[in-house]
Amino acid sequence: MSTQADESNSERSFVEGLGLRIQREARPEPVSPPAATSRAFRLPGSDDPAPPTSKLIAMCAWASGLGLIGLLVATRAVLAMWRGDPASWYEPSFIAVGLAGIGLTVGAFMSIQRRRLPWIMLALATIPLIASIVLTVRAI
Repeated sequence: MSTQADESNSERSFVEGLGLRIQREARPEPVSPPAATSRAFRLPGSDDPAPPTSKLIAMCAWASGLGLIGLLVATRAVLAMWRGDPASWYEPSFIAVGLAGIGLTVGAFMSIQRRRLPWIMLALATIPLIASIVLTVRAI
């Protein structure tokens, strides 16, 4: 019996020496009530119900469409930048518009537990994509 206790203590001291904790029994972490912004934008927790599969598939299809079109526009923009010297305003504005679209798409997936907010954010993410197409056509 004492050998098991010695093994347990040596294991515990080794793990604690590495800066890790051993948690033998499940203890729920204290949960503070989320703020208004974090309630809308948060990754689903283990206690949240799973989103409907059809909603997840539709959101992934929309985001994939945005990503593929954005990749085509970005490829065209990079090729044009290598070939010549586009307008000085083009590169920073193209990057800013692209980051805005990516941020809105990420926000849509973070708010998947909401009813309408993901769709609104994906629709808003389409606007920067259209703007990047217009910027690329005008600058090149």
